[in-house]
Amino acid sequence: MKNFKFSYLLVLFLVFNLIFAGCSSNKNESATEEVQNSAPDMATDSGSIAPQPEMEGIDYISDPKSIEPDKIITTVSIYMQTKDFMPTVEKLNSLIEKHKGYIETSNISYNNYVYSSALKRSEYTIRIPRENLSNFKKELTEIGNIISENTSKMDITKQYRDTQSRLKVLETKEARILALLEKAEKMEDIIALENQLSTIIYDKENLTANIMNMDDSVNYSTVNFQLEEVAKLSSGDNIKTPFGTRVMNALKESAYYAGRFFEDAIIALIYFFPYGIVISIIGYLVLKIIKRRKGKSIRKDANKDQTPQ
Repeated sequence: MKNFKFSYLLVLFLVFNLIFAGCSSNKNESATEEVQNSAPDMATDSGSIAPQPEMEGIDYISDPKSIEPDKIITTVSIYMQTKDFMPTVEKLNSLIEKHKGYIETSNISYNNYVYSSALKRSEYTIRIPRENLSNFKKELTEIGNIISENTSKMDITKQYRDTQSRLKVLETKEARILALLEKAEKMEDIIALENQLSTIIYDKENLTANIMNMDDSVNYSTVNFQLEEVAKLSSGDNIKTPFGTRVMNALKESAYYAGRFFEDAIIALIYFFPYGIVISIIGYLVLKIIKRRKGKSIRKDANKDQTPQ
């Protein structure tokens, strides 16, 4: 009897172990299957993580190499000096043509008189394709002495998207009104719908023009370029310029301005020479008249002294 009970308990123990092992293996297999089923969603055939779908509501950059949003208006202001105005202008025109740009406005002045010579000055508004702007600025440094450069950027991505959304809304309204016009029979309904349609068309044209203007401003960067002809180019020294270079530049500028001073002094004397002759003649006549009057007065006083009392 005791052996029977022991055998019975042993059988129950083995049965429970088998059931527990089977449950554990089922759990592990199901977990493994879940991981394997989810793995294709996260990995590609090569084992790398697959790209995740884009989240809605986020504006992504069109060029992955760029950190700027797609709709950026770039404006550059450059001031340049040159000693040879017309050759520099010709090089500038060649650069603009090379980089597929164009001159929007230009103004050239010949009335800036410095050191008795008519030095020229010009102002340009240049439009350069966005992708060519960097190379254009780099090559621009080779045709003259750039004194200053300023770059500003304006992000209009939100404004552009809002304008596009408003345009789509108007297009939807236009389609609905056209559908209602086809069904309208009363003259007053037709007139009211046509008035609404004309307003929508007007607003659509304005929004379309705004989008075209924004595209033009984004695709073609604006370069405000100022070119000035000078008798001597600026040295461009700064705190990082070596001491020896600054000394040499100071000596050169001192010699230049000293020579310019003596040249201006000689030119001033030449200008003054005719006036000096006239002033000298007038002064000589005045002195002669004064001496004559003094001589007359002296003789009168002498005659008075010789007269008997």
